Amino acid sequence: MRTFALLLMLSLTTAVEASAERYIQLSMHMVKILVAGPDGRINTGTGVQLDAGHVITNCHVVGSAKEVIVARGSGGTAGRAESVDVRHDLCLLGVTQPMAVPVDTASSRAVKIGDEVQAMGFSGGKALSMSSGKVTALHDMDGASVIETDAQFQQGASGGALFDADGHLIGVLTFFIPGMKRHFAVPVDWIARGVAEAASGEQAAQAPAQPFWAAADADKPFFLRAIQHENDHDWGLLQAVTQAWIEAEPGNSAAIEAAVRASRLPAAR
Repeated sequence: MRTFALLLMLSLTTAVEASAERYIQLSMHMVKILVAGPDGRINTGTGVQLDAGHVITNCHVVGSAKEVIVARGSGGTAGRAESVDVRHDLCLLGVTQPMAVPVDTASSRAVKIGDEVQAMGFSGGKALSMSSGKVTALHDMDGASVIETDAQFQQGASGGALFDADGHLIGVLTFFIPGMKRHFAVPVDWIARGVAEAASGEQAAQAPAQPFWAAADADKPFFLRAIQHENDHDWGLLQAVTQAWIEAEPGNSAAIEAAVRASRLPAAR
């Protein structure tokens, strides 16, 4: 019995040490985003050092900021928007000096359901936190996959990192659905356009828009509309959306699975 207890303690100690080492390794890529709004209030978010001259974050973090500071520890430098992709909620900030270690990236196309991941960001706008979990779903959109995970994060972690088991950045933490505890990261694949714009010095024209996840229901992708109706227990709308999804994308396996699931739920009253 004593031998078992000792082995258990050693196992727990090893796990804690491994987690601490992982935290230190991944935290080297992270920065805090300080945003001065039009009203003078300071809001916070998270960013990831993409390369020596750029940080990636969410556009909803920087918003209509009068000033953006990219900070780490007691140091900071001004951040300027070099590429703005409102639809995908990705803003590339230029910095005159790196505040963290540039990160390695990996395509969302290499990610599989069940893969282990870590979510890292300034949850609550306070200390940098890390949570571990798995990829629970992959949602095809615009040539890549929006990554759903059970690695939880809170407000303040927006713009943070979703890392794979090898420490590669595979997604940018973006939004979650509190009632269902479903957390989503947009794929790093979508960052390429912003990097190309920054390199060319040209910014593609953007019509005023909301991020895809915050758009009006009719403008959201089918997978999000289905998730939201399920969250609201609106079975009638869920069944209608999944039927429209099947008609629009007849070969989409996720649409078929959602339609089957919806057919087993009670109809709206």
